[in-house]
Amino acid sequence: MRAARQQSPGPVLARLARPVSRTPTRIAIVSDPHVTPTGTGTWKVYHRTENRLRTAVSTISDLDADATVLLGDLTRDGRPGEYDVVDEILADLPDPWLSVPGNHDVPKRWDDYEVPTPGRFADRYATGELPCTRRVGGIDVIGLDSASGGCNLGLYESHEGVIPEPHLRWLDEHLADATTPLVVLHHNLYHPRQHTGQFPDGDFYQLRNADELREILASHGVPLVFSGHIHWPATAVRDGVREITAPATCSFPQSFLLVEIDRSGTTIRLVPLAGPKGMAEAYTLASSGSAHGQGIAAHADRGLLSTLPLVDERTPPSQSVGGNVSEAVRWR
Repeated sequence: MRAARQQSPGPVLARLARPVSRTPTRIAIVSDPHVTPTGTGTWKVYHRTENRLRTAVSTISDLDADATVLLGDLTRDGRPGEYDVVDEILADLPDPWLSVPGNHDVPKRWDDYEVPTPGRFADRYATGELPCTRRVGGIDVIGLDSASGGCNLGLYESHEGVIPEPHLRWLDEHLADATTPLVVLHHNLYHPRQHTGQFPDGDFYQLRNADELREILASHGVPLVFSGHIHWPATAVRDGVREITAPATCSFPQSFLLVEIDRSGTTIRLVPLAGPKGMAEAYTLASSGSAHGQGIAAHADRGLLSTLPLVDERTPPSQSVGGNVSEAVRWR
C-alpha cells in the first residue's frame, strides 16, 4: 500500500458504514464509456467518448488508486474498431484493473461483425475467466458477467441481463470464503424505480434473476454492490444489500466513482470528467434525445444531484464537502 494519498477530487456521493477494511483501499469505478471512433451526437455524446475515457484513465493515474473496475459497455456496439480504441486507451490504465462486460460488448443476433466471445472478453479484460475474484488491498472484488451469462440464455436477442445458475452457485461458494466482498456487475440488481423513481425504458433491460442474486448476497451479508447500465449515479438498499449505480463516462453527468474503504467505513466520491461546456453539451443532448436521455435530464431538473451525499450512514467530517460537482459545473 502507498504511504500517502492525494486529495480526492469531487463531492462525496455516499458515506457508508460498510464495508470496512483494516487496510485502506482505494478503487476507481468506471462505467459505460460506449467508445466509438465514428459515432456522433445522441444522448450518449458519442463524439466525446474517446476523450472522456482518456480523461478518466489520466485522472485515475493521478489519484493513486489501488485498482480500477470497469462495469461494462466499453464499446458502442462491440465492433472491432471500437475495441481497438478501447485497448489503446486502457493500455495507459495502471494495473491492476478488470472489467465485466456490458450488453453492448457481447455478441448479438443482429451483428454483422465479429464480437468477442465471453471467454475472449475474460482473457482480455478480466482474470481469464468470468465470474472472477481479485484481492485488492483489504477487499475481495468479485466480478459477475450479467451481459452474456457465459452461455446461451436468450441474451443473444436481448439487452437484458441474467446470472446463470452455475455462476450463482460459484458466487455462493466464493462468498463463503470472502472476508470483505465487493460485488460488481453491469446490469442493475434493483429496478431503477427503487433508485430514482420513474425511469424511462427501465423495464426493458433488467436483470432477469435479480431476486435470486439478492438472496445469495443477503445470505452472506454482502454490504455493497456496484452496477452501471442506467448511466445515472444513485443508490438503493434492500435486505441489507446496498447497490450503488455508477454514472457513465460518456453521458451526462460524465463522471466516475472513487471508492475509499478503511476502518471507518466506505466513502464514495463523484469525479467529474467534463467542465461547464462539456456538461452543458451533454445535458442538452440528453434533454433532446431518447426517452432514456430525457429521463436523465429530468432527474437533473428535479435536483437529484443538487445536494450530496445521497446517503450518509456515518457522522460527517467537521469540514463538509460541497454538494455540487463544482461551483462552475451546474446540472443544467
